[in-house]
Amino acid sequence: MTHDPNPSARHARTLPARPSLEHLRNEAKQHLKVLRRQNPQTKLSAAQLAVARDYGFASWRQLKAHVDAIVGPTGGAALNRDRVFAAARSGDVETVRRAFQAGFEPGTIDHDGRSVHQIAKQDGHEAIELLAREFQERATRPPEVERTINAILDAAEHGRADELARLLDSHPDLIDARGGNFQKQTALHKAAWQCSGEPATQQGQRACVRLLLEHGADVGVRDYGDNAYPLHFAVESADFEIVEMLVEAGSDVIGEGDDHQLGVLGWATCFRQVRQDVGEYLLRHGAKVNLWAAIALDRADDVRAFVTREPSLLQAHMSRNEHYRTPLHHAAAKNRPNMVRLLLELGADPHATDATGATPLTTAASENADASIGSMLQQAGAKLDFIAALNLGRYDLVEAMLRDDPSRIGPQGRDTIALHLSAEKKNEAAVRWLIAHGADVNAKRTLWDCNYTALHVTAANGAVDIARLLLDAGGDPDIHDDKYDATVLGWAEYCAQPQVAELIRQRGGR
Repeated sequence: MTHDPNPSARHARTLPARPSLEHLRNEAKQHLKVLRRQNPQTKLSAAQLAVARDYGFASWRQLKAHVDAIVGPTGGAALNRDRVFAAARSGDVETVRRAFQAGFEPGTIDHDGRSVHQIAKQDGHEAIELLAREFQERATRPPEVERTINAILDAAEHGRADELARLLDSHPDLIDARGGNFQKQTALHKAAWQCSGEPATQQGQRACVRLLLEHGADVGVRDYGDNAYPLHFAVESADFEIVEMLVEAGSDVIGEGDDHQLGVLGWATCFRQVRQDVGEYLLRHGAKVNLWAAIALDRADDVRAFVTREPSLLQAHMSRNEHYRTPLHHAAAKNRPNMVRLLLELGADPHATDATGATPLTTAASENADASIGSMLQQAGAKLDFIAALNLGRYDLVEAMLRDDPSRIGPQGRDTIALHLSAEKKNEAAVRWLIAHGADVNAKRTLWDCNYTALHVTAANGAVDIARLLLDAGGDPDIHDDKYDATVLGWAEYCAQPQVAELIRQRGGR
């Protein structure tokens, strides 16, 4: 692999045949101590740059990329890394287990940007998925180190730049440490994911991102929950300045391999909002348009070209996080009438169902899409089903359907999942209606590849008022889900939903 040598490094040191990135990091930390004797304000990034130039590289990022190309991101042989990923893809749980026990880093990614955890989830190897999750969440650091990491993450998340600077100056080696809850994010992830609407916090988070980058934070670290870079989170919700900082710092603007299988551009366009300005900026800087982003951005020419080249894309599916929706579902969810019209013209099936059994018309109703979308889908032959009618508030139709089949929201009912979906959307009115009409509040249904109750849903999304309704109606918090074997309290604690957790404890949940 070629690199751009530092012109001033006439006698660059030679890397060993099997270089160790950990050794190089330690070398930078030791050099930092020397530099700080001359200037106490010296940042770790300056020491890393000096080490990189010693070896003939123009930047630390180039040195790291060179080492990764030789030995893989874990520091182990790339061949061994490939063997582990092959085992994950084939479902060979024992080979993967031995690799983890021997020290294989769970955050290592393959050539497609996927970790073992992501491969197992996407390919349906549940035993490997749970194994990878177990190793990702193991506590391997002393408690005092964990406390320091959590303090760094908390300062970054809440925009306390002065506090973050003090912590980084005292603990420069922890700048890229993953910590916190099940997501296992770095400080840069926390600062880049701007979920607060408070101007002071937003300004503080911008300062934290700038500070972390100046200190040498690695923009190429993925979290464990979504296998996503800080840039993925930034393009979803942070202000434009943070996005620019991360891109200018060298972040991968394509970012394939995330848990949603959408890439960075998909995160900017396919979630709660379509960030048109961010999408255009990413495209100017090398991002790739896929079908899902093209639909969200209303790019008719791109969608037509995708389907013309590969007609089977009309039956493509999004990830488990989006219930394996089809392109037509996605167009309805993103409220794109032109895309719905185009996809129907191209031959999309208006009767296709996602993992919850919802048709595109059901999705349009659930997402409060424009009435024209519902009209187009009905003209194409789609019928209002129970869940669509419920979300549209057509209680006359819903009650008629229930009279025809009173068991449809019972223990084995075909529409009992309506309770789970209403809890997911925090649709309190629909939950109240379903409870009043006899929905089985303790029935399990499968969402996101896991069979569990509607109470579990509230523990995942923090819908405490709906949790209270379900408990008042006889919901049992001690029922275990079928995948993780966890109660509602276990879910609430794992998903960091303290209000739901406290409510469950008050009601005797274990």
